[in-house]
Amino acid sequence: MKSTILKSSLFILLATFVIACAGKKEEKTADSSTETTTEVKSSESGISQEKLQGMLTAYFSIKDALVETDASKAKSAAASLLSSVGGGMTEIKSLASSMSKEEDVEALRGKFDTLSQEMYTLVKDNKEAKEGTIYKQFCPMAFNNKGAFWLSKEEQVKNPYFGDKMLTCGKVKEEL
Repeated sequence: MKSTILKSSLFILLATFVIACAGKKEEKTADSSTETTTEVKSSESGISQEKLQGMLTAYFSIKDALVETDASKAKSAAASLLSSVGGGMTEIKSLASSMSKEEDVEALRGKFDTLSQEMYTLVKDNKEAKEGTIYKQFCPMAFNNKGAFWLSKEEQVKNPYFGDKMLTCGKVKEEL
């Protein structure tokens, strides 16, 4: 009985989501030179494809710097992320700002874990605005075996939480 109710509830929720998403279309906007351009926007946060890609590029640069265990590059990439963040993303802004001032690579990795959670939610909420496949990867040994995930544009695992100590520790958990 509970299973039937749960299945019915999930079906109704999914149907509502599909109906709500069916109304999304590309919006046309005009720039200052009166040229018309096409921009894909999400109904959740209104983020453009260009804005999301800029944020992901900076995020991936942070990840790559942590893979290399390079705090200086990670700080610089965090500053780039901060400059590319749109309005209303206070948690991502706060994390990027904090990371751009951090000297310790292990502290950067801890903040990167939280940043990864925020970016995952952003990508999931804006699937139609992303380009290509993004891989959610997971290392069960990160943070004293609590585990942590990150996003990658490559399927091959390169662990930002351990760098060259355990470069390939982890596996792909999801494709976005």
